[in-house]
Amino acid sequence: MFITVRFGDCQEALFNPNCMTKVLLEDIKKRCRREREEIIDLSDESGNLKNLLEHKGEYATQHLKARHSFILIKVDKKEGEDTSTYTPLLNDIRTITSAFLQHLTRPQSSRSSTVTPPSRQGRRKSSANWMKARTSLALSGETKKRARSKK
Repeated sequence: MFITVRFGDCQEALFNPNCMTKVLLEDIKKRCRREREEIIDLSDESGNLKNLLEHKGEYATQHLKARHSFILIKVDKKEGEDTSTYTPLLNDIRTITSAFLQHLTRPQSSRSSTVTPPSRQGRRKSSANWMKARTSLALSGETKKRARSKK
């Protein structure tokens, strides 16, 4: 499982999101050569902010889809103000459009950005049903062969 973080002059780096969000953000800062004190976040390629700062104690896989690309975002929080300024740290005019910047200035609630992992039990049930169907097909094929050989 991995994600791609896009930053700088069309640079990309792969990261493993199967860790705490705080650890992932620290690793992104280090590998993307950002200052330790700098506040960063990620957005998808449409400009929807992932609000990882609100989920530092959770696994990043709960908020980021595997094999997707994300844009590195700088967060500027000013003292005394409730709102933050978000600046994309990617220099790519094809990705950073006016629509992207509009989405970025109006971040959605963190509830809508949460990824629901597929149920493991659901996958087990479907594979068990597949095995039953395959077995019944194999058995029905044998009975047809036996019926033909008796004639």
